[in-house]
Amino acid sequence: MNGILKKACENFAKSLGLEVKECNDSNIKGYVSKISISGDMNYDIFLVLPKEKLDMISEIFFESTEYDLEDLAKEIANLIVGNSKIVAGDKNINFDISTPEFLGEYKEIPHDEELCFESRGVKFYILYKEK
Repeated sequence: MNGILKKACENFAKSLGLEVKECNDSNIKGYVSKISISGDMNYDIFLVLPKEKLDMISEIFFESTEYDLEDLAKEIANLIVGNSKIVAGDKNINFDISTPEFLGEYKEIPHDEELCFESRGVKFYILYKEK
């Protein structure tokens, strides 16, 4: 799952004209959106985006930092996990994705793995847990 999610994040960043790099940081902060996948792989995936990252993406999408925090957080999760479905499909791994769910500010979430990414000095996280 790591490789699939990494590639999906790279693809998402590239679509925004951004570069993203992996980082090592477990100081997880931000707003959480959850999407479940089921099929050949079964995971709950949690995307954790700090306000600074949401502002950055809103500025790129809308040329404004006026946005609905919940809607934007869910849409970004949907775009990244949706792209992971395409990346996985290229490897003959098939799954369905659920509708994104907004969970609010990050509180400890049990997970198996975590990924940290950084773009323009702002970190964001993907946590996932096998179901």
